[in-house]
Parts: sequence; structure tokens; C-alpha cells
Amino acid sequence: MSEELKTIKELADELGISKKYLQNKISYEKKKQNLSIGNWKKISGKNTIVLSDKEQTLIKSWLNSLEDKQEDKADSLEDKQEDKADSLEDKQEDKADGLEDKQEDKADGLEDKQEDKADSLEDKQEDKADSLEDNQEDKADGLEDKQEDKEKSYLKERISVLEKFLDKEQTSNSELKKIIQQTQNLLDQQQRLALQDKKLLEEYKAENDSLKALKIPSEDTKEEQTDKQSQEVNNGSEQPIEAPRKWYQFWK
Repeated sequence: MSEELKTIKELADELGISKKYLQNKISYEKKKQNLSIGNWKKISGKNTIVLSDKEQTLIKSWLNSLEDKQEDKADSLEDKQEDKADSLEDKQEDKADGLEDKQEDKADGLEDKQEDKADSLEDKQEDKADSLEDNQEDKADGLEDKQEDKEKSYLKERISVLEKFLDKEQTSNSELKKIIQQTQNLLDQQQRLALQDKKLLEEYKAENDSLKALKIPSEDTKEEQTDKQSQEVNNGSEQPIEAPRKWYQFWK
């Protein structure tokens, strides 16, 4: 079996690439690997480089490796692009989620603020109501205290008046007792004087009766009686009988 030789142009056409690209690839690999590829051959009166089957296989392997690399590179680029797209999408989603979270947090914060404001307003209203109620209770207590103080003051005044009245009554009773005692003393004194008057009257009657009982006496007897009577008169003039005193004279 004869070896099929191909020119660079023929191999490039077979592989579907340009002759220039293939030439550059062969030159690059020859320098890199220090190889000698291609033989000159005169075709149609022109000297042309031809490639053996082995060289064609080697070049194809280079191109396949390059294609794999390109594919890998393309895949890597695609992966990177996909990763970048995914990352961008993730970032956008994260950003959207963050924005949504922020909006939710803002809404929650606003709701909390509104609730706090409502609670604060409610607390203020309750405090105001409690304060008003306390003021009303204090006012009622103050009014009640004033009323109690007024009643106490009135009662104290009444007690003072009663005490003064009792003092006056006690003074009047004391004076009345003194008057009664004085009256009783005057009555006792009057009774004593009445007894004295009665005794004197009885003595006077007895003496008068004794005089009437006597008959006509002798001159000597008359003279003696006259002397006796004169002596009695003299004695009576020296000791006058005290007239009874009326009880009303002691009031003077």
C-alpha cells in the first residue's frame, strides 16, 4: 500500500481550516518540539511541501489537542460565563432578597414604630386619664377634708359655746347656792329671834299674872312693891328688852 502524501493546502481543506492557520501551527510545533516536518516535492513543475501519513496524523493530533483545548477553553469560558451569570444572578437575587429584606425590615420597623407610637399614645392617654382621675380624687378628698374641717370647726365652736354656758351655769348655781345659804341663815336667825320673843312674852305674861294675883297689900308692902317696881323699872331701863327684828332687815 502506497503512502498517501498531501500538501498543506490539501490537509487544511480536509480539516476545514485555512492553509495559513495550518502553516502557523506546524511552524509553532516544529520550533517547540524541534521537529522536521514535510518534504519538498516537485508537483506540476512547482516545488511543494508534502506531508506523509505519519506527519498528517501528528498534525491532526495537534489540532485535536488544540481543538480540545479550545473546547476546554470554550467550555471553561462558558462555565465562567455561566458561573458569572449564575453569580450575577445570585448577586441580583441576593440583592433582590436584600432589598426585599430591607423593605420588609423597613416595613416591620415602620409597623413597629407605628405600634410603639400607638402604644405610647395609648399609654399617654391612660396616664392622662389616670392623672385626671387622681386629680378628681384629690379634689374630692380635698373637698371632703374641707367639709370635715368645717364640721369639726362648727363642732368645736358648739363645744366652746356649751362649755361657756356650763361655766355660766356653774357660776349661776354657785351664786344661787350662796343666796340659798344666806336665806337659810336668815331663816335660822329669824327662828331664833322668834323663840327669844316668845320666851320674853311668856315671862311678861307670867309676871303680869303674878301681879294680878296679889290682893291689896299693906303700905309697907306697897312701899316695898313700889321700891321693887322702881328697882325693876330701873333695872329694865338699864337692860332694855331687845325688840324682835324682822327677817327682811337682814337683806339690807
